[in-house]
Amino acid sequence: MANRVLKLFALLTGFACINFISAQNVLIHLNPDQKYQHIDGFGAHESDADINAGWWNQLYFDDMECSIYRVDLTPKLRSPYSDLSYYSPWFMGSATTHIFNLEDPANPNGPEGNRVRTYTGPQDYSRSFGGRNAPIAVMGPDIEKNLQYFVFNPNNAIQTGKSKHQQLGDFKLVGSIWSPLPWVKVASGNLYRENWWPGPVANTAWPFVWGGNFAGGRLDVSDAPLQVFDDKSQGGLGATSALTQFARSTAAYILAYQRYYGMQFYAISIQNELNFEQFYNSATYPLSSQYISALKAVRKEFDKHAELQSIKIMGPEDLLGGDAYGMWEYGSASGPIHKNLQYLRNIESDTAAKRALAFYCVHGYASDGVTSSGAQANLWNWWVNGWNASPAPGIPANVKGWDGPQKKSWMTETSGEHPDWLYPKAGFPGDGALGVGIRIHQALTTGKESAWIYWTFSDSDNQGNVSLYGLTNQTLRENSPKYVAAKHFYKFIRPGSQRISSTVNGSNSILCSSYFHEGSKKLTIVFLNTSSAAQEISAILPSGFSTVETYTSSQNLLWQKQLLGGSAEMKTMTMPAYSMSTWVVSYPPNAIDNALVVFNEITVTPNPFRDHASLYLDLRTPLQFKIHLYDLNGNCVYAGQELHNMSAGKHLIVFQPEVKNKGIYFLAIENSIHKKIIKVNML
Repeated sequence: MANRVLKLFALLTGFACINFISAQNVLIHLNPDQKYQHIDGFGAHESDADINAGWWNQLYFDDMECSIYRVDLTPKLRSPYSDLSYYSPWFMGSATTHIFNLEDPANPNGPEGNRVRTYTGPQDYSRSFGGRNAPIAVMGPDIEKNLQYFVFNPNNAIQTGKSKHQQLGDFKLVGSIWSPLPWVKVASGNLYRENWWPGPVANTAWPFVWGGNFAGGRLDVSDAPLQVFDDKSQGGLGATSALTQFARSTAAYILAYQRYYGMQFYAISIQNELNFEQFYNSATYPLSSQYISALKAVRKEFDKHAELQSIKIMGPEDLLGGDAYGMWEYGSASGPIHKNLQYLRNIESDTAAKRALAFYCVHGYASDGVTSSGAQANLWNWWVNGWNASPAPGIPANVKGWDGPQKKSWMTETSGEHPDWLYPKAGFPGDGALGVGIRIHQALTTGKESAWIYWTFSDSDNQGNVSLYGLTNQTLRENSPKYVAAKHFYKFIRPGSQRISSTVNGSNSILCSSYFHEGSKKLTIVFLNTSSAAQEISAILPSGFSTVETYTSSQNLLWQKQLLGGSAEMKTMTMPAYSMSTWVVSYPPNAIDNALVVFNEITVTPNPFRDHASLYLDLRTPLQFKIHLYDLNGNCVYAGQELHNMSAGKHLIVFQPEVKNKGIYFLAIENSIHKKIIKVNML
């Protein structure tokens, strides 16, 4: 048992090099000495009626075991402040004759012929529209009074997640503001360019209200007091600014939300996608200074209230983009538009903003906000590390990524993949469910993301199929290819797991990432075969495990479970073409004893070597051992007879194994209670 304990401990505490091999000389090397981010969890957004259905909650929490749930935090207010007929043309049924009814033949485009209600800012928000005037809900200094403005709908997902906190290992409720309240926004100078019925008419100026959506425009961050925001009737001193109203309304809405659902937020974002004006709830912050003003105002307001002080603010939640300009700055007729890394630089340069933003987050979309771009590793590398030399004309050099400020990062939204396992059918099938797996892998490895959240959990297209924007739907449920691809990561990499180094030698088509969870003593390894040919992989696992379960998915054969039996350290399986496989290696709960750590460092030089090599050891405690050598099949090809009796400290041993064949071997330092394996190569 002691032998098994030490070998396991060496793997889990960073003092062993365990190697994965294949018959095609594909070698995957796990190095626990190199540890990366802790994983906070996985999840998705959902806001429609599905969240109250039993099948949805069973899939989300029991089968997929999602531990994060993301919600839209666009405030909803009681009538008359959000009375649909007051401020927005919309449908009322073809039999209803009404100036706001777009199905009324006499009013096909609404009161002003543009199918929306336009305004330019707080001063004209309440202008006459269709014979009515929309009121403004002014927020006063008393948050308890401000709570009365807001309304909410039932949400079983929050209640179910809260009840399954222990089962899931954690449950985090997070949210993003798609748009602040409409009257705190002003014109952005941009126009809506599309034209589809019953959407807004082309060239309508932002902001406007369409179908109950607060569309486009930018937050007024001037902090200029305005009479339309006179809060005397609410116990205040008089005119307040749009920025103050934004901070007060955000704080009140979040507090009311928490009390209504009985659940504390882990984190919120003050704006979903900073520069993506759309006909639905949206807003723009073209300059990082504007975003920073809003960020500091909300944090300051949150800190006034005990129930809000622990909520983290994450951001900036911009799009990953598609090139260096999408990571730094775009140009436009109305001026520059800041992007990811410029936001980060300016946040970190402002002491209050730096304190206000707890961690970073980004969306895995291209610049169109629709196409998934997470499979472009260079973008993730820039997001993490920035760049030294300018990557494109007009972009500065020496730009830091998020890893420079030592804050963690989440990927909080992406979608866009085809629902089939392989798509397109000709060329590399990276835009289907397999692409979901590749994008998660790259976000967690190159991007070092601590969480990965899909746009919508369940969603169907017009034909009833899983859409480009959902993982599954009510019809396919656990049989949706995109759902299964995500499940390969979601289900077994539990909150609190830590990623350890996994590198692949000898193949560009096998991807691998590995995660260890200290509490459950489980090692989860996720493989992707991105080749059109099957690949055989063999794994030398640290001994002492109780079970090794594998779950493999490929075209037309999803989530195939296999138990790799026996106690032998080498496990072998064949991965089908274009497939994913998750290995769950379980260990007894008492398998680790910190007192048994003996190595500070161990290396072999040179490596590769011809007939002899030097073994360098830095021992934390005394150790007696012999040197053995094993081939790729696990056979002992050299058993050294000399017993090395070493004190604590640094030592150098020259050894000459009696092996004639060239190749890759595993050198083992072992005695009755220990075996430490490192890879060597004989020329």
